Order: sequence, then C-alpha cells, then structure tokens
Amino acid sequence: MAISASVRRKLGPLDEGPTAPRRSLYAQVRFARIWLPIAIIGVVLVHQLAIVPLGGAGWRFWSQLLFYIVLGPIATYVTLTWIAFEVRSRERAQVELQRLFRELQDAYAVLGALQRVTEQFASAPDLEHAVAAASRGVREATGARLAAVVVGSGVVSVHADDLGSADRAAAERSALARDVAVQRRDGAAQTLIEDDGATTVVLALRWGGEHEGSLQATFDVEPDDKQEETLRILAADFAAAAEAVQGRTRDLLTLFEVDRSIRAEGNLARLLSTLVSRMAERVGAQRAGVYLCDDDGTLDLRVAVWQANGAFEPWRPPPLPVRRGEGLIGRAAEAREPLVLAAIASAERQTAGPLLEGAGSAVLLPLSSDERLLGVIVLAHDEPGRGSDASLPFLGLLAGQLSLAVGNASAYLQSEELAIVEERNRIAREIHDGVAQSLAFAGLKLDLISRLLERDPRGAQQELQAARNAIREMIREIRRSIFALRPVDLERHGFVETLRRYAVDFGQQNEMVVELNIPPLPELSLKSEAIMFRIFQEAMNNVAKHAGARTVTITLEVDRSGMVAIEIHDDGIGFDLAEVDDRVTSAGGLGLKQMRERVEGRGGWFEVSSEPGEGTRIAASLPA
Repeated sequence: MAISASVRRKLGPLDEGPTAPRRSLYAQVRFARIWLPIAIIGVVLVHQLAIVPLGGAGWRFWSQLLFYIVLGPIATYVTLTWIAFEVRSRERAQVELQRLFRELQDAYAVLGALQRVTEQFASAPDLEHAVAAASRGVREATGARLAAVVVGSGVVSVHADDLGSADRAAAERSALARDVAVQRRDGAAQTLIEDDGATTVVLALRWGGEHEGSLQATFDVEPDDKQEETLRILAADFAAAAEAVQGRTRDLLTLFEVDRSIRAEGNLARLLSTLVSRMAERVGAQRAGVYLCDDDGTLDLRVAVWQANGAFEPWRPPPLPVRRGEGLIGRAAEAREPLVLAAIASAERQTAGPLLEGAGSAVLLPLSSDERLLGVIVLAHDEPGRGSDASLPFLGLLAGQLSLAVGNASAYLQSEELAIVEERNRIAREIHDGVAQSLAFAGLKLDLISRLLERDPRGAQQELQAARNAIREMIREIRRSIFALRPVDLERHGFVETLRRYAVDFGQQNEMVVELNIPPLPELSLKSEAIMFRIFQEAMNNVAKHAGARTVTITLEVDRSGMVAIEIHDDGIGFDLAEVDDRVTSAGGLGLKQMRERVEGRGGWFEVSSEPGEGTRIAASLPA
C-alpha cells in the first residue's frame, strides 16, 4: 500500500545515506588503539631522527619541548573530535530510527484499521450493509467527526455520534448534494470548509468507468496527509468491494429470474430465448443462440437473438446445421468444454454459421446431461478480445440451468408421448370392453328379433325392448367417457371453481345429487392442484361407472397439520378392497395403487374405505 511504500522510502537513508557509518563505533575504537600509537611513534621517530639533529643543543631542547607540548594536545583533540563526531552521527541515526519506528508503528496501526474496515464492507451480504460498514469504518480509521457514503442516487449511510432523526436526515441531504457536486466536477476530489470551521473531504467512487457515488469525511480540524491518504485508500478499496457486491447481487437476481422463467415458462423456444438473452446481457454479447443436438448428432440452431435498441430481439437467420467435430461449434460440442475465443480468424468465421459470421470474439458453452450432449450455447461479440475466462463460472452455472430446462423439456415430451400411447390403449380397451361389446350385444338382439318377427311377435317385442335398453346404456357409457376425457382448465378458473363446475355437470350428466362442502382454503401449488383434481376426477368417474349411487358428498377442508384434504363419499353398492386394489379404471387409467403413489409422492396421504352395500369413501390430502 502507499503507506508501506512511504515507510520504505524513509528507511532508505539508514543503509545508504552519507551520515550512515559503515562500521560500529566499538569496532572503530578498537582499530584506533592499534593505528594511533603506531602513528604517534612514527611522528616521534621522524622528529627525533630528522628534525632534532638539524640544530645545536638549544635547538634540540626547544624543538623537543615544543614538539611534545603540541603533539599531545593535538593528538588528544583529534581523537576526541573524531569520537565526538562518531557519537553524534550515531545519536542522529538513533533519533531517525526512533522517528521511523514511531511512523512505522503508526503506519501499521493505520493498516490494521484499514484491514478491519475493508473486511467489514467486503464481507457485507448486500450493498446497503456494505455502505453502512464503510461509513462506520471511515470514522474508525481516520477519526473523522462524521462520515458519509453515497452509492447511486438513493443508498446513503451517515455515521456520527448522537445524531437525531432530523440531524441524520439533514446530513443525508448534505451528503447527496456533495455527491452531485463532485460528479459535476468529473470526480475531482473536493475539500470544503463548513460553517462551523470543520473541513469536509469528498472523494468520488468510480467503477466500470462511471461515477457511482462518493465517500465523505468531516474533520474538526484540517486533516493531515496521513488521514487524506487513508481516505483515498478506503475509497479505492470500497469501490472495488461495492462493485463486487453489485456483481454478486446482479448474478443472484439473474439466477432468480432464470429459475422463475424455468418454472413459469412452458414453451421451450421462449424459455431458451429468455435464458440466452440473460446470458448475452451478462457478458455484453451482441448475438446469441442455442444449438440443440438431434438424435443423429446434428446440431440445429433452434433459438437466436440479437441486440437492437438496447434490448434482445428474436432473430431468424438461415438454418445451417453443424455436425459434431466440424467447425468451432462442432469442436466445442465434441470436447464438451467451454471454449473462449478472444479472436476468431476470418477463415473460421466464414464456416462457423450465422451467429459467428463477422464476430470478433465469442464464448461457446456445451449443454450436457448425464453424459449426453444436449447442445451448444453461442455468445458472440463484434469486437475481438471481449471473451473472458472470468465470467465462465457464472456462465457455466446458467448453462447448467439451461441444460436442466432442455433435459426436462425432452423428458416431458417423452412422457407426453407415453401418456398419449397409454391413453390410446385405454380408449381402445374402453371401446373393446364397453361400446364394442354393447354394439355386438345389440346386433345379436336385432338378429334375433328379425327371426322372431314372424314366429313369435311377442318375444320379438321383448327382445326389441332389451336392445333399446342396451343401446341407451351404451349411449350413457359413451357420454360418461366423453365427460371424463373432457379437458379441464385449472389455470383459468382455479381449483375450487373448477371443482364446483365439474360437480354440477357431473350431477346433471349422471342424474345424481352432488353435495359440496367447501370452506375457505389456502392457495395450492399448481402441482398439488393438478394431482388433487386428478384424484377427484378419477373417484367421481368410478362413482358414475361402478357405484350405482344416488348421492355423492364432496368435502374439502384443512386438517390440523395444515394440509388440504378432499373426501368423496357415495351411498352406492361399495366393493371389496382386496379384489380391486390395483384395478385400472376407465376415467384416466389410474388404479387405487397409482392414486396412492401419486399422493404420497407429494408428501400427502391417501385412504380408501368400502364394503359391499355400504358405499365408498375416498380421502386424500396434500401439502398446500
């Protein structure tokens, strides 16, 4: 950080400055004990051997006297001066070391405060908590009287001692006004003098090349360099943390919208278009599409979107199937690994299909489920260098959601085809066991009548009446089957209203009295509604076909555990449970065992009670 660099710069002279001795004072004194006596001996010898012999006895006396009078003080002075210089140099170095040590301690204290503050707003779960932690941390790290952080146009946090609601509102308005002012100055820092003499420093917060807010601190006296530097560091760290928090929030919202789209959208093409548009918007792509894999391994472009006027619109380029292993899309499908193309060669663009034609960069994401290739997502950018590995984890998560949607759609189509086949087989059984046999019986009666007309007119009349009765029963059976097969619009009318309408029509169709007991109910999930209505419909059809009842009572209620329960009770002939427990009936092919499995699979319970001659009671409950 900047403070650490400044401390290192200040520590430099201790190693390389002109006042920094290269040896310790103790080592130099020990060395002086050797060279100083030798130097004195050398000077004495030179004087005695070269200077003294130059004159007579008087010269020798006075020269020796003057020599020793001068030599001793000079040697003492030079020695003490040298020692004093060395001691003073070391004292200065000691003072400088102590000063730098105190600065270093202060710097580490500031760094510790910065670390604590940064951890607080970097670990915040959302932007509001991050802003609150930043305003609180600015005061803690700088000692400001008041701190404020503004992000966007409405996220404001002011931290100060003893602020009432009115003062806090005024401080928030002032913070917003200062943010507007610093934005008008293109983010240049501002130092403002308040009416009470306090000083406010305003620093802009920027990320993504845009002004996103400001960090503000008010001091009783003008802040020193250390406080201003701390503010700048906090502003930079908070901008990075706020950008990360916004990115996480945006990703979570995208995931939520994707999950909601998967749950709400039943049309696969519209669902793919919505999801791939979200992904393209996330990475800034101009075109996007989904190739889905056919049974023969061919990849067909099923959905394509392109950006127009700030939004993604459906696009229908000319179809160009791709085989696995061929071209960029085919290679991504074969490898089943995300492919980030920072630059696309012109030769590859010409054979890569309409989505990559003219693209400068792209991201290709395979879709797979249980070792089975489902398709490839293509996100294309017009400019080179736009593809980035940084977005791959989130894109991979979205691709997983899209793979799930495609897999579910495929499974639904397969189950729908199986259901159609089963329903056709059921209708065939119904016709064979019911209508066909009744028609055959009526045909036999008519043949018998034609033979009895001449021989036994009275018998022919009786057989004709039996044929009429058989045909009437056959008509009723056909009407019951048509009524049971009639589609029901639960989404349009709601569960309770649909049940009421069905009960009224059922009573009129089958000439029975239908009693309804329906209190206010909580809203059921779509899945629970569908299962409960299917159980109700099957039970009512069993009543019409087998019970011979005059009255049917339908009761809905909420039990003690909060589950919604339905009970269908008839006064018909009843039956032996042991004989028909797993029978498949004509209304929709659901036997009692299958009805139980469906209900219990949703966490509910299912119960049937019946005895010959005592009627039948069917009850089921499901979580709301």
